[in-house]
Amino acid sequence: MKNYYFLLMLCIGLFTTKSLVAQSCPPTGFSNGTSLYFFYDTGTSACVDRPLNVSVGASVFSRVYCDDSYSRYDLTSGSALSNPSMFTAGFGYGTCEYTNGTLTNEVLSIEDIEALFNGLKVYPNPLVSGNDLFVKFNTSVSATLNLYDITGKSVIKDQTSNSMVKPMSLVNLPNGVYLLKISIDNLAITKKVVVMR
Repeated sequence: MKNYYFLLMLCIGLFTTKSLVAQSCPPTGFSNGTSLYFFYDTGTSACVDRPLNVSVGASVFSRVYCDDSYSRYDLTSGSALSNPSMFTAGFGYGTCEYTNGTLTNEVLSIEDIEALFNGLKVYPNPLVSGNDLFVKFNTSVSATLNLYDITGKSVIKDQTSNSMVKPMSLVNLPNGVYLLKISIDNLAITKKVVVMR
């Protein structure tokens, strides 16, 4: 029994820690068709944190030069880019879209991330009566909600589209401790949920 209790406490500790993962695209990216050039604000990205390979469609580009503010990737497999002024680069952690050198997909700043998740509420928690759990956001968002039991098995998967409040029906769930993972784009946070009806 002590082993199960220890395992339960370990899992709760691991999964109740807030985890935020944000995509960080280089703010400027150019191509001549056979090379990719990415420029960073000085001091914002170390070479060791940048990927060795970047993909654009089926083409792979490998890093051949890196310094504090600039990285160059040369084509190592696949075709040259047919439209070098507009491309989507896959960095392994996500994709970054560039048009005429400018980053065109939205990247959230740390302040935006904190504002998004600081207003997050999951209630009633613990759920002692009724069957609905509510997830309330600070602003209208589209999110994926995954509820896991303590063994890590997904028991409910749901989505919300451009709304501030999302009800989740827990009608068929037995009493226990669950972990709710809330994902918005490339960001995620995990909350502990207790059902004790």
